[in-house]
Amino acid sequence: MTMEIRLLEEQDAKEYWALRKEALTQDPGAFGETYKEATSHDNPVERIEKTIKRDHEHIFGAFIDERLLGIATLTIDTTVKTQHRGYIGSVYVSPDARGNGAGAAIMKAIIAWAHAHDHLEKLDLGVFTSNQRAFELYKKLGFEVIGVDKKSIRDEDGAFIDEYLMTYLL
Repeated sequence: MTMEIRLLEEQDAKEYWALRKEALTQDPGAFGETYKEATSHDNPVERIEKTIKRDHEHIFGAFIDERLLGIATLTIDTTVKTQHRGYIGSVYVSPDARGNGAGAAIMKAIIAWAHAHDHLEKLDLGVFTSNQRAFELYKKLGFEVIGVDKKSIRDEDGAFIDEYLMTYLL
């Protein structure tokens, strides 16, 4: 098995979209967006290509044996007062790649990338309290809980889900 962690490029958009659809069907409780919402947009691959081109959004991918099997997005705040902050979201590792360190490798790549960009001082993320595996990974990597967002989202069955708010100071 070979694993490469890198920033996605425009030509990766179609593969990203396939993995995003998998994420929303395999693990719908881990995301604020539903599959129906994600697929309701006109030309989602084009939307992803535009996102990849933005200076303040960076999609990291884990390619295992040249297949995109893990993703996470780092969005940098753009206002003068908050441009020292980055937010990590849309983290997903395919069941085909779980247990081999792909999630940790993506998160470590984001942290390393952030350290290399002097204007960044902290990384934030949210993880639903029901996602214990991801929560433990983030703690192990040095993220600290700074609060709990009660009733953060309502799932498709109408039940509320709380979210841990976590930060990593660079």
